[in-house]
Amino acid sequence: MKRSVLVAFSVIVLCGILLPTALVNAQYPGYETTNYSALEECVVDGAWTTDTEWTDAMTPPNLDEAFLWREKWTYIESTYIYEYFLIEFFTDATEDAGDYFQLCIDLDALSGDAPQADDIRVDWVGHDVSGLTLYQGDGSGWVEFTDYTWETDIYIVDTLTSTPENGDTHWVIEVFMDRTNPIFDVSASSYQPLIRLAVYDESADTLVAWPPTSRDVPSDWGREYGTTENIPESLTFVTAALLSSVAVVVSCYLLRRRPKTEKN
Repeated sequence: MKRSVLVAFSVIVLCGILLPTALVNAQYPGYETTNYSALEECVVDGAWTTDTEWTDAMTPPNLDEAFLWREKWTYIESTYIYEYFLIEFFTDATEDAGDYFQLCIDLDALSGDAPQADDIRVDWVGHDVSGLTLYQGDGSGWVEFTDYTWETDIYIVDTLTSTPENGDTHWVIEVFMDRTNPIFDVSASSYQPLIRLAVYDESADTLVAWPPTSRDVPSDWGREYGTTENIPESLTFVTAALLSSVAVVVSCYLLRRRPKTEKN
């Protein structure tokens, strides 16, 4: 049975801005983003379908200059929560079999030193659906997860193109997932899951990740704050960085180490 999508968000007020309260579980400090409700419908085609398709989503702070990612969500028939991601890898324009995009989500935001059953990982390798593999944590590592339907539960398209963010040809990846499917459901975390994204360019042997941490340690991932609000027109990168800093203070749970990022 589908879970209810009606969510009550706890907030604090800072300078007139509403901010979701942080959970007390561990996360990598300074890496927070807000997942806003979409103003414009997303067409998952690996490109900016319009120049404004992704301007209704927040740009997370502390991004490496080599890539950008954003996310937003929408209700479908007041029943389904459809989640969308945009990832742009500015420095990669080569089509290598070992290139990959990787997304890790701690659904329940329980953190931990190893992937648990509430942790999932999505690998998209070689720019083709044949390279799609989903994993679930088992308490010590990752095991393959196959109980999903391509295009219905998850759909990914990447293309070599230019965008309003960068006029040079580069890889642009768009991801769709149905968050009412239990494997993607983040309601147990009050829509505040931990999250990590990474892109890898095989030809340059370059890995870029947000946060720059291990895929295998959920406590070192960033945090996503879900909200039913649309992105404020006045929201700037500076404002986003300020909100993220406040979220760190609210969480009162700072990590003291910076793990080395791995290649896969």
